Amino acid sequence: MSTRTIRFGVVSHSHAPVPVLTEEARRAQQAGFDVFMLADHLGMNAPLPPLVAVAAAAPSIRVGTHVLNSSFYRPALLARDLAGVDSATDGRLEIGLGSGYVEAEFAEAGLPFPSPRERVDHLAWTATELRRLLSDPDYSPAPVQAPPPIMIGGNGDRVLTTAAAHADIVAFNTLGTRDDLTERVRFLLRQAGDRADGLELSFGFFQTGLDDPDDLSIMRLLVPGADDDELRSRAVYLGGPVERAAETILSMRDELGITYFTLNYTPGVRWESLAALVAAVG
Repeated sequence: MSTRTIRFGVVSHSHAPVPVLTEEARRAQQAGFDVFMLADHLGMNAPLPPLVAVAAAAPSIRVGTHVLNSSFYRPALLARDLAGVDSATDGRLEIGLGSGYVEAEFAEAGLPFPSPRERVDHLAWTATELRRLLSDPDYSPAPVQAPPPIMIGGNGDRVLTTAAAHADIVAFNTLGTRDDLTERVRFLLRQAGDRADGLELSFGFFQTGLDDPDDLSIMRLLVPGADDDELRSRAVYLGGPVERAAETILSMRDELGITYFTLNYTPGVRWESLAALVAAVG
């Protein structure tokens, strides 16, 4: 059983104006969440500039990205922006990185779509360079944290091996069952070796059924063609009611050592229910 305190993050995939994001962040803070995070996809809000406004609106929570498409960025330029955000948020930034996977977004950005190996290699280089640059006491502009914690999110062997070597936080994003998640956690820990005890393990629920257990709309987009029972069996679906959802989270902590849980903020889920879940986990 992990001795870490459980943390909760909420991930917004919002297309809405920044004032809407700041209101979401205030609600997340009131509900007891520890971190407010933004995704990185074209057509959504840019992930870094709004975090400054979010942090000002919700001064007791951390802010982060879940996750930056590292293939869109050059590390030296990204480090400068991240240092500025960390400074502007009083050292509350968490850097979430991924390898990028939506080919259409690369085309829209006018960028070639690298092979999976090339994208993971770029992710590893980005994580290494960000840590090197932002740990340097002479780096300017100086971040408050030196460096901010780095999260790497993914599921494949090469991404998890990269995370084992370079991340502070590892975010699993399997669409499989609990058994599939268990296998991925065990793989990560084997790769991490002596680093394993220092890693914070994270898992994200793509849809919660706290308020409407019949709503599987997001799961149907993720796993088209699957029947309802199969959709509910996927680890990324957090079934209700609140008491049952809390038991699921606590069992993931006790059995897998996962202590950082993120939930997508989606229509149909009430902040009151999310607050009740955070309170139930305690």
